[in-house]
Amino acid sequence: MGSFKVAKQFTFDAGHRLPSHPELCRHPHGHTYRVEVVVEAPSLDPGSMVCDYKALSLLVRSVLAPLDHAMILWREDPLREVLEKAGERVVALDAEPSAEVLAQHIFFQIKRVFAEALAEPQRVAPYRWRPEVRVLAVRLWETPNTWAEYSEA
Repeated sequence: MGSFKVAKQFTFDAGHRLPSHPELCRHPHGHTYRVEVVVEAPSLDPGSMVCDYKALSLLVRSVLAPLDHAMILWREDPLREVLEKAGERVVALDAEPSAEVLAQHIFFQIKRVFAEALAEPQRVAPYRWRPEVRVLAVRLWETPNTWAEYSEA
């Protein structure tokens, strides 16, 4: 049985560091991240779409907004507390924020927001989210030449 897939790309800017990295990545640095979100459905809606790209944008942007211009750190990173006390925008993750970990984080946050959109359709009004639409993959480019992807498949 076939399925339909659509994808949309987004960007955000953020800093991070990988404390256990043996070289320069252990120091705070930043990236313009590019995120590609792939969704699929077994059938098309009455408008002949998997979903409207604007509906997808509204949901994904709500997930990316807290990451934009934030310092993304491992929850155990000693810099986290210092930056938070200084009033900096910090996002704490349960592992060092590699591209792989960040792709997984974004994937699960998008799934959470999709579930909320099903429960509260007014979130993406006038768009309706169909329960058969599912997040297939999140690909995250850390540089123009390097990416990591997370999917449950």
